[in-house]
Amino acid sequence: MGLPRIQVIKMRSNYVIGLNSGTSFDGIDVALVKFKKNDLRPIFVDGIVCEYPKKIKEQIRELIASAGSIHNLSPQKISKLDISLGNLFANTALQIIKKRGLKKEDILLIGSHGQTIYHKPRVKSVQIGNGKIIAKRTDIKTINDFREADIKAGGEGAPLMPFLDQVCFGKTKKGIITLNIGGIANITATGKNIKPIAFDTGPGNALIDLVTRKYFNTDFDRDGLIAKKGNVIFKYIKKAALDPYFRISPPKSTGKEYFNQQFIDRYFSQIKKKRDLISTLTFFTAYTIKYSLEKYVFRKHKISEIVISGGGLKNKTLVSFLKKILPRINITSSDKYGLPSKYKEAILFALLGYTCLKQIPNNIPSCTGARKKTVTGKICVGI
Repeated sequence: MGLPRIQVIKMRSNYVIGLNSGTSFDGIDVALVKFKKNDLRPIFVDGIVCEYPKKIKEQIRELIASAGSIHNLSPQKISKLDISLGNLFANTALQIIKKRGLKKEDILLIGSHGQTIYHKPRVKSVQIGNGKIIAKRTDIKTINDFREADIKAGGEGAPLMPFLDQVCFGKTKKGIITLNIGGIANITATGKNIKPIAFDTGPGNALIDLVTRKYFNTDFDRDGLIAKKGNVIFKYIKKAALDPYFRISPPKSTGKEYFNQQFIDRYFSQIKKKRDLISTLTFFTAYTIKYSLEKYVFRKHKISEIVISGGGLKNKTLVSFLKKILPRINITSSDKYGLPSKYKEAILFALLGYTCLKQIPNNIPSCTGARKKTVTGKICVGI
């Protein structure tokens, strides 16, 4: 039995918009979806990607870089950027409405994740992109703040993706791993006979992007071409893989507050050639994914397929490393199942907003560590 396919069709009323800016903070991903009656599986209709202005991207980078402690974050800078992002997120929602020739009355709600600038598991997770501004500018009910309720229930506040993965793949007979590679890489193990397991495996694009930005004046390694020209220096990978994070049992989550320039300096500073550094970091990302799967998933469950989404899917060198070190597993893209990889996270927040509105519990305690199921999200109706 194959996986259930999510239909890609055009429908006219009661659309839901999902908005997301991930840990790579390249820009805002927008997904327009539709839900059938009594079916939580989202039907993808359309999507757009709106890049951040350079100034905004630098302000986000500065806030994240200062976020080693919540006390280091400037309330004034957070508030100012929260308003700016709220307006940008509203603009993107209005853009997709215009693109599809819709009216605001056609939109049931907007589910917006915002931009994470700080995440400390079980303690505090800060997203900015003011929901009340989005609601006011669009005149559409907006739901945001999807992590706090899970943290209050004793969870990590992450990962959130398992809810979408469980809705889409949870009834399949064969074991499935969904792998999202954004700034941070996270997995979900699911299937008919699997109690969902999900956690952040470690870095996705985060470390690679830092080095390409620092030495090659580009935000990311397009298609993995820089890494392809370098050499992997394995002795540094073995050393970095001993970092305490990889020894923590799930549920667990992390962020750029941990996998940052200091992490690179600690484990990879002796690599002199910059292409070798990027190649090594790219293999390190693949290796930590493999290590995490072998340690925490493969020992318990038979897995037949890994379904990848996120920006890391475009890094051909990274994907080739994964295929090389996981030769017995079929590795494919979420696009195959009607979940466009670049919009999957935005689709998630459309789903989370929809279930919040209907008061359907939308966290998965076995993945976040929460004591109970709860409804995540807060409803904003403008200011």
